[in-house]
Amino acid sequence: MPPETRNIGLVFQSYALWPHKTVAENVTYGLTLRGITGDVAKAKVAAILEKLGLAHLGQRFPDQLSGGQQQRVAICRALVYEPRVLLMDEHLSNLDAKLREDARYWIRKLILKLGICAIMVTHDQAEALAMADQVLLLENGVIVQEGTPIEIYTRPKSFYAAEFLGTNNVLKGTFAQGAAGPVPAGEGWSLEGVISTAPRRPPALPHRLLCARSASIW
Repeated sequence: MPPETRNIGLVFQSYALWPHKTVAENVTYGLTLRGITGDVAKAKVAAILEKLGLAHLGQRFPDQLSGGQQQRVAICRALVYEPRVLLMDEHLSNLDAKLREDARYWIRKLILKLGICAIMVTHDQAEALAMADQVLLLENGVIVQEGTPIEIYTRPKSFYAAEFLGTNNVLKGTFAQGAAGPVPAGEGWSLEGVISTAPRRPPALPHRLLCARSASIW
């Protein structure tokens, strides 16, 4: 199936808005390619602009918009023809910190409300942990771990996964059997206390990776 006939929406990192077209014309473009014109197209464009709070900006050009508004226009253009899958390529990287934090919330809320599948590419660990239901962690183009954000954060399977996701302390060592259970230890150090077994039991001994989180040790 040719790419242009697939029912997929794409939000580019740069937003890729037509500079010579208004907001409404940019959003209409995907409908025009699919043969949807006239009053039907106008109604769809008006509805998606209203949903994302851009109804009053329909006649403006991209250079008259803020970065956050341009992002919303790009998302409108990708959603107006009701795709089954939405692809987002580093779609928050051009926003400042406050707008990026706000966008994480409303984009996830919008996707859940529309009930569509969304695939997001990001190098921002906080975005992945905040927005995703399922995370695929890649290293050199190869999937090294997959799971829910909490699974990958609390149970990394490699040093790469442990170092990439969140604040952590990675120590090289092994588990030794203590009176109260497994005790991690290495050259010149040991960690007394109880290792949390939820949601799974500690790995079989010996184990060479310890990712110490405050919630895992007490």
